[in-house]
Amino acid sequence: MTDTRPVLPTARLLLFTVTVFALVCGAAQFWRHDLDPIAIPLSLYLTGPGGEYVRLAYYLISMGLLGFALGGYRATSPRLRSRLASVLFAGAGLALPLVAITELFIDSPHENQARLIHGLAAQATFLWLSFGMLLSSARWRRDAVLGTGSMPGWIIAWAATIVLWLQVFLRDLPHGLMQKLTIGLILVWLVWAARHVRRAVHA
Repeated sequence: MTDTRPVLPTARLLLFTVTVFALVCGAAQFWRHDLDPIAIPLSLYLTGPGGEYVRLAYYLISMGLLGFALGGYRATSPRLRSRLASVLFAGAGLALPLVAITELFIDSPHENQARLIHGLAAQATFLWLSFGMLLSSARWRRDAVLGTGSMPGWIIAWAATIVLWLQVFLRDLPHGLMQKLTIGLILVWLVWAARHVRRAVHA
């Protein structure tokens, strides 16, 4: 018998942390009058006025992702469970705090190292989440329980992946806007996934 006890609390944690992240980072686009939201990526909001709130949002959502790495795995039928997808979500959860912390070392003697770690952690987070979303969505489409209503998640996962790679191949696109669109699609998928596995447990 499948142990689904971790599913509900981790789904609730993910919903809470994603909501906080979306509200805080969304509000930051308005309180930072010195930054152009179309051109400037989200990482520059980690320092300066209100930067501590944005960093806190990063730390919180990392906890949500770590929980979901377990909850999403447990919600899936045993034969379709993917350890790789779980590791990808957990890896993103561990990388996000590095993205936030390294911004504090800008204009310090360790700035070059911090920029390198920040860039690697940020790119890893996007790639790991993208592949984790695609892999989970593909598995869930074949799941006897999670397969019902799984199409929206599959579409959102692909949309986020396409937008992510557009930034790589079309350098002239506004970096801030495209990055935030990717983040927005990832957040939408995470909300959908948390609600989807929660409904599956109640079914």
